[in-house]
Amino acid sequence: MPSLEELVSADETASEITRASEIAREEWEKIRVSLALCGDTGDFCGDDFMLGTISGETITREPLGSPTKSVSFYSPTYYPMYLVKNLREFRENFPEKNYRTTEALYVYVELANAAALRLGLEGTLAMGFASGYANVRTGWIAEKGLPEQSAIFSEMFFSDRPKKYDWDFHWTSVRRKFGEIYEKFVAWQDSPALYLDESKSKAVVKPFIV
Repeated sequence: MPSLEELVSADETASEITRASEIAREEWEKIRVSLALCGDTGDFCGDDFMLGTISGETITREPLGSPTKSVSFYSPTYYPMYLVKNLREFRENFPEKNYRTTEALYVYVELANAAALRLGLEGTLAMGFASGYANVRTGWIAEKGLPEQSAIFSEMFFSDRPKKYDWDFHWTSVRRKFGEIYEKFVAWQDSPALYLDESKSKAVVKPFIV
């Protein structure tokens, strides 16, 4: 039989994961609104993510069969099991820093990647779309996806607006721009030759890499 300490710990873990799921659901709906002209990403589903907590050397995750992803040595906060931690700290820092944190960056990489997959993008293009979205939302650049994809995403997004990161998910101009960018990624997916032609000479500037 579990000890009282184990029962309390399990209850706290479940509570933390539940709260993280609520935050993720709220941010997912914002992404869903902003990508409305790309298609419907559908409702948030926790099964698409690894929602877990870390205590010492113990990792508790839900669902138990959730997928893992490759990570960069230089980006430890991107490990999927850190999603709950990133969600919590992102929300705690939000009143002061808004989306301009590395925690927000990796929350949005995770959420936007799942959204891109729902919209039909695949593999590195889905991750490139997600990294680009996370970049224009937070101002940070993640070493996820191919850098030229994120650079082109950012270039297109800011092509007719000041390079500021305080835009609103509901703005018509934002939704239209995401629609244009999505169509670009779909075109690349349909024609690898077009992607190679449009990305081969792209210079990538990395002012904030984490």
